[in-house]
Amino acid sequence: MNPSARPVARIAAVIIAGAFLRDAMANDTPAATATVAEIRELLSANGVVPLDPPPPRDPAKWELGRALFFDPVIGGNRDVSCATCHHPDTATADGRARAVGTLSYVDGDRRIPLGFRLVEVAAGERVLTGFKRGGAPHGFTPRNSPDLFNRGDSAWTTMFWDSRAHRKEDGGFAVNAMRITKSPGLYQVEMPAEVENLLAAQAMMPVLSNDEMRGAKGETGATGERNEVGQIPGQNEEQIWAALMDRLLGIPGYRELFAKAYPEKAVESLHFAHAANAIASFETDAFTLLDSPFDRFLAGDDSALDTSQREGAKLFYTKARCAACHSGKLFTDQLAHNIGVIPIGPGPDPAEIVDFGIAHRSNAGLDQKFAFRTPALRNVALTAPYMHNGAYTTLEAAVRHHLQPERSLDQYDPTQLEPEFRGAVHDDPLIHRDLKRTLSKTLRPLPRLDDREVDLLLAFLHSLTAPSASQLGGLVPESVPSGLDLIGPLPPKD
Repeated sequence: MNPSARPVARIAAVIIAGAFLRDAMANDTPAATATVAEIRELLSANGVVPLDPPPPRDPAKWELGRALFFDPVIGGNRDVSCATCHHPDTATADGRARAVGTLSYVDGDRRIPLGFRLVEVAAGERVLTGFKRGGAPHGFTPRNSPDLFNRGDSAWTTMFWDSRAHRKEDGGFAVNAMRITKSPGLYQVEMPAEVENLLAAQAMMPVLSNDEMRGAKGETGATGERNEVGQIPGQNEEQIWAALMDRLLGIPGYRELFAKAYPEKAVESLHFAHAANAIASFETDAFTLLDSPFDRFLAGDDSALDTSQREGAKLFYTKARCAACHSGKLFTDQLAHNIGVIPIGPGPDPAEIVDFGIAHRSNAGLDQKFAFRTPALRNVALTAPYMHNGAYTTLEAAVRHHLQPERSLDQYDPTQLEPEFRGAVHDDPLIHRDLKRTLSKTLRPLPRLDDREVDLLLAFLHSLTAPSASQLGGLVPESVPSGLDLIGPLPPKD
């Protein structure tokens, strides 16, 4: 499109969408049947186009990326891999309210950080299963693991719940990081020039995190070997990446895989960015899924959405106002909003007992406290629990929260959380008041939906889920070049 025509197209889209919105809000219920033509017009008005197909597979790069994705060797203590928190069997996430990284153990259907132990706590006539911390070197991470579906699409400009990984105006990539020192503060990690895309930039970061993958000074890994990666002081990214490459290239199987994937590169010139590029190549190929009913509808199949799903789509783009934030082909504006989600536990800054979201890792300012990036909705039926901290275990509860966020905050039921997190729910009235004061104006006016309309919305959201998203087990290799045991997610999905 001619750039000069884009403002006109946007104005037209707003007029069309506004007309639909006025018609929908004039009535308490949607039209009896939303026609195919109506839905296609709404999608066009909202700029919804098909996702990018994955590029042609580079077999050597894919095989290297798959090995690295599943191999715990890239964790400092050799006990955690990318797949630990982003496993195909758990919809490329881990199904936890908050993730568990290095130095953890398995207790029944849970991965538990070392230093936490199960205890029985009497509570009136009820018995709750809780956890007691006893000098844990690494606790639960402050947020959950986002899914990886369609993250290779060119429309992505940010990664992580707080958007800290981002594409710069010059086309390069950077990540906003927090100094964990006596004088905490924000600084920017510039990605090496070898990083090919935003998804690869994301893959560069978890290996730097003490709690997620790297571990810390003085720790001994799963094989009894010293964690040489954890020995390096923080904020020395290049040294950490170099130490990981030394480890990988000391394994004959990886030397062979890197040589096949990058035949033009001398071994001594390889950077961890080449590993990250391979991981991103595998993730893009493996997790770009285009077979959902909605994607088939976008591709021209008029019968792909049933009547309820079409009615739900009409609500999504009109009366329910979901597309105000869940916009475009990714179903996210990639902006941060405070939608009143109850805080659970601390944030990434150890000096703060509450997670302030994007305000921690950007220059957004305190007016964006409690704001988190709008999550994408592809395969959303499979990616519970919902919100950055897993506050809601069902998609319906997450949808209903948007309709009455302040009431949901005041009446939040912590028993829906995994037992270990129930005691971490913040119920301080001052925190709640601050959270309400900074609620996103995008939520206003709040939509009023009846139970039937909520059901229709849910039907549409289910249409965003690809059948193939539940059939990814074949991606898991039988073994990895390090010879280490694969670390799977817990609890497994049924």
